[in-house]
Amino acid sequence: MQMKMTKLEERAIKLLLKYEDKGILQSELWHKLGVTSREGSRIAIKLEKKGIVKRVKEFANDRWTRRLVPLIRQLSIEPIKGAPCPSCPHENTCGLDKMVTPCTCVQLEEWIMGQYTNTFGQV
Repeated sequence: MQMKMTKLEERAIKLLLKYEDKGILQSELWHKLGVTSREGSRIAIKLEKKGIVKRVKEFANDRWTRRLVPLIRQLSIEPIKGAPCPSCPHENTCGLDKMVTPCTCVQLEEWIMGQYTNTFGQV
């Protein structure tokens, strides 16, 4: 199911993703977006209802506010770049219950071992 987002919500999400680990104060978000506190609060509440952020009550700058902590993360294809599967001649017949299986694929095993060696050194 795809969620409908406003342009402002999309901008807010992009900003939030820059603060993945610690989150950002709600007041900082609306300042960066250039909107009023009322608009900023509404955006934060909408994003919380959609499951995109968690609003955590916090005392900051001598007042109670909310810290917006993203519940989503940016994805990267870096970990799977170069994997043999997308160009494999057995792609259509590969699967756990098919003729060819990832559990016994020599090409996949060699690629995984190469990735391990590149990351951690000799096996």
